[in-house]
Amino acid sequence: MSEVKQLGIYIPSYRRAKTAVTHKHLEYYQYVVRKTEEDDYKSAGIQNILAVNDELICGAVEVNQWLIDNAPEPIICILDDDIPQFYYRLTRNDAITDPILITSEIERIAQLMLDIEIGYATVDPTITLWNYSAEFTFKGTSGAVRWINRSVFKAKCNKDIECNWDLDVVLQELLVNRIILKPMYFTNNALTDTNEGGFSAKDRHDQIVSINLMKAKWGKYFSYNLKNNKPNINVER
Repeated sequence: MSEVKQLGIYIPSYRRAKTAVTHKHLEYYQYVVRKTEEDDYKSAGIQNILAVNDELICGAVEVNQWLIDNAPEPIICILDDDIPQFYYRLTRNDAITDPILITSEIERIAQLMLDIEIGYATVDPTITLWNYSAEFTFKGTSGAVRWINRSVFKAKCNKDIECNWDLDVVLQELLVNRIILKPMYFTNNALTDTNEGGFSAKDRHDQIVSINLMKAKWGKYFSYNLKNNKPNINVER
């Protein structure tokens, strides 16, 4: 069994120096911020900072692809910056408060990916109990925590499908590597689109354009319910 000798845990953040909270739940991490905002994050008390030239990480797509291309570790975990709580989800949601335990779960998924050569893993985007059916599943939509095994990962973050770039990544990986890894027992809630800052305003028109591009690209394998804003990956595994 191979061992995780180098796992990078990264938190991209933009204009959230005062509101970013994810790092409070981790043993180790690096915030990835634009150089012009580095002092803001330091002033907010965040010490572990990787400052990158603004033009290289000027959006969610760009910063994720930059990390995939440039991080020194063989496997990386990328987390949204607005995660206030992690949970174990089985028959109920039990809050996890120990940063050592949360970090250990992140390391566990990374180890599994190395052991069975999976390129991409993600938590579920919802914490609803009815969505839990097994400890792991092997397809589905992306949540706020994503792992990339860089030697196996084949997808590219696509700027043209910006609002749904993470769903596009899932479908690319399902096409080439056949499965992704989704730990359904480990999840989180988030403050997406309710706190200040962030990488995308998610304009409704842009979202619809992105959805139509996804439908054109992936056909029957992708659908989106605009009434409840829920995407669906229609791939049997």
